[in-house]
Amino acid sequence: MSDVQERAYWLALRRAGLGSSSFALLIARFGSIAEAWRRPSEEIRKAGLEARYVTAFERARQRCDPEEELALLERYRIRAFTWLDEGYPEPLRSIPQSPPVLFVRGALDPTFDQAVAVVGTRRVTPYGRRVTEEFCRVLARLGVAIVSGLARGVDAIAHQTAIAEGGKTAAVLANGLDRVFPRENERLASQILEVGCLVSEYPPGVPARPDYFPRRNRILSGLARATLVVEAGRTSGALHTANWAFEQGRDVFAVPGSIFSPQSEGTNQLIREATAKLVATPEQLCEELNLLAASGQLPLLERRSAEPPPARDPAQEAILRCLQSEPQHVDDVVRATGLPAAAVSSTLQILELEGAVRQVAPLTYAPA
Repeated sequence: MSDVQERAYWLALRRAGLGSSSFALLIARFGSIAEAWRRPSEEIRKAGLEARYVTAFERARQRCDPEEELALLERYRIRAFTWLDEGYPEPLRSIPQSPPVLFVRGALDPTFDQAVAVVGTRRVTPYGRRVTEEFCRVLARLGVAIVSGLARGVDAIAHQTAIAEGGKTAAVLANGLDRVFPRENERLASQILEVGCLVSEYPPGVPARPDYFPRRNRILSGLARATLVVEAGRTSGALHTANWAFEQGRDVFAVPGSIFSPQSEGTNQLIREATAKLVATPEQLCEELNLLAASGQLPLLERRSAEPPPARDPAQEAILRCLQSEPQHVDDVVRATGLPAAAVSSTLQILELEGAVRQVAPLTYAPA
């Protein structure tokens, strides 16, 4: 039997909902999934599967056509890697509960073995946006692929920054790869396919469900050598990703946030509990991962950081100092700087045109 034919039976049983434990038991007893497919129900029960998975197995044999599963992948240009395939990512193969079948659209480049997962809240603050952009910009320039979850907020910013810097990025989805969730990120998903890939453990046609996202996160962390949590609230899914990475023996890092920000409660907790190492700059993260020495680009980064900032007049300097900690309303900037309202307004417009600040809400500004 060819590898393609064997893969067809893996796809049929994955469609039925069988997971890593069931696949492992079937292979241990019958030697292959194709051989298990041909065995009577009594023998399947003796393999040690839970009753619900024995029922799912029988239902699959009645309703699923393995060849149709192969045709469906071809229709959507999706590749499927099983545990037996050389193309199955090695970092993922070694984790507990590794998916028996990994579905991929796009190019799963070998360099993804050294990727960094970047995750965080969907309700990202201007601080979180800036941190995500700065860290991902440096990682991308060093040739490090960025893995994230295509969600709103930190995930989307991480993917966008990697693409803007000419880097590689992979998005791990909690649904079949024939669709994109959330729908608003369909264009971003198309851009990702030009430089990287979309990944899922679910076959085409499977919609996203709330309980799929926590399990998806083990793949997100499992594909990467390390996980960076930028900004996360107390119940953020990013904390699940960090915990998966910690259990998988991967490095976990977190950027500290304001003690007054709800979006940083989870991030600061990871640091306090020593689940994650604190990193305050991209260079600190790169040093922890030995990226600068390996790439030989430390002088390049040092030169970039040593470049003098553009000359500013006193009004511009005062306003930029005022915006360093958190976004400020124009009225707050006037009070803090003591400058006339007209001068603050005109100076902010100039700084915005120069790309030094940006408006994050009506009359509210933050550093660009």
